[in-house]
Order: sequence, then C-alpha cells, then structure tokens
Amino acid sequence: MGDNIYMLPKEEKTQFTIKLAGYLLSVCCFHDRTKFYCKDFLAEGTPDFEIELTEEDLRKENESAKDGHLYVDEEITALYRKIADCLIEKDIVVFHSSAFTIDGKAYLVSARSGTGKSTHAKYLQEYLGERFHYINDDKPLLERKGNEFIIHSSPWNGKERRGENISAPLKGILFLTRGEEPSCESIPADDSLYFRLLSQIYLPYDKKKRDIALSIADALRRNMSFFEIKATLDRASALKTYERIHNDEA
Repeated sequence: MGDNIYMLPKEEKTQFTIKLAGYLLSVCCFHDRTKFYCKDFLAEGTPDFEIELTEEDLRKENESAKDGHLYVDEEITALYRKIADCLIEKDIVVFHSSAFTIDGKAYLVSARSGTGKSTHAKYLQEYLGERFHYINDDKPLLERKGNEFIIHSSPWNGKERRGENISAPLKGILFLTRGEEPSCESIPADDSLYFRLLSQIYLPYDKKKRDIALSIADALRRNMSFFEIKATLDRASALKTYERIHNDEA
C-alpha cells in the first residue's frame, strides 16, 4: 500500500487535533510523522477548524518548492499553509522570525538566512538566563488584538526545534543585519518599513484573506516599536540589543 498511500480512505489516514493560538484544529493527513512533529501541541475538544490534506496539496508543495527545498517534507509544509489560511480569519498571521520573551514580553527578530538571528538570540539567552524564553525560532504566529499584538508558538519552530508552547504580548520587532560595530537603534514607521513587514508575513492566495494580512502589517507599522540591529555576532552585540530595548521599556 506504500505506493498508493495518497489513495487511503479518510478513516485510514492519521487524524489528530492541535491547539494553536487558542484555537482547535482537527487534522487529517497521510503520515504519522506529521502528528509526531506536532506532539507538543496535541489537544482534545470540538475543533474550530477542520483540515484535510489531499494528494493535490502535497503535489503543489513539491512543485512550488525552491530548488526542491521543503520546510521538513511536503506534508508538514502543506499543513502549515492550510493552518495559516484558516487562522487569518481570526486576525492571526505566520511571521517569519525568531520569537522570544524577555521578562514575559515578546520580541521578534527578523533577518536574512545566515545573518545570525539565532546566534544573537542564543547570546541573549546566555546573558539573561531564566528571564529569557524562546517562543518559536522560525515561524511564530502573530495575532492582532485591536492595536495590540500577541505572539504564539507553533510546531514549525526551525531545524533546532527551539521553542515552547507559550504566548506573550509583543513589545518590539528587531531587524538584524551584520555590522562592524554593534548597535541597536529605533527606526521610523515609514512605507519602506511596511514593505519589510510584508516580506516576513505569509500572504494567502485568496484576496479577502490577503487583505486581512495587509491590514495587520499596516497596524503593526502604526502601533509597534521597531529597531535596527547591527550585529557583530558576539555577546557584546547581544548586550547592546538588550540595553536598547530595556531602555525603551523604561
């Protein structure tokens, strides 16, 4: 039956329920490994959304993967895409970044791959100890609550699987680039910042849902604090970041 796994009837597929950002999602998929990937978020109860993966969903992920690269595999990638398309109806978007808390307040660090956002977060963790917690090191969920925002974790937390099943209010977004001297400065909420935010947010294909994502990006731009980090990928750089955001809170 291995060659025809995508032809399995629904009752023979893997079925489970997970809880993300306070919502229950029932999942019907092909592989047990997908349930294991979501093990820290398994839950019970009447679902708010029902998601069934199809052979077509998996085929599309394989066809659209850049250079054949998938997040983990086609099913796990397709599942998060469908989850994102559901949760956008609740003003929740996937935001590509590293998310962590300092003293219970959430921060997002966005950077190009290989720039060093995970290293920067690791040094912050070493410096702050128990005051620091990873929420999600790759694809956290961002929820709009009026003019405020909540960051939630998810199983899609990067190759190192850094994260906890926790949520926290968002206090700032940090854009990290390499620099010769460490710095962390406030940046203006102009149109260029809006487009930087859009590059980090999952945008659904459906126009109505896409418009919701666009409005969330605009609300972020108008209501959140933003910082530009010049990182030297050492502990001094992480300390500079902490001092700046700590002073912003004071």
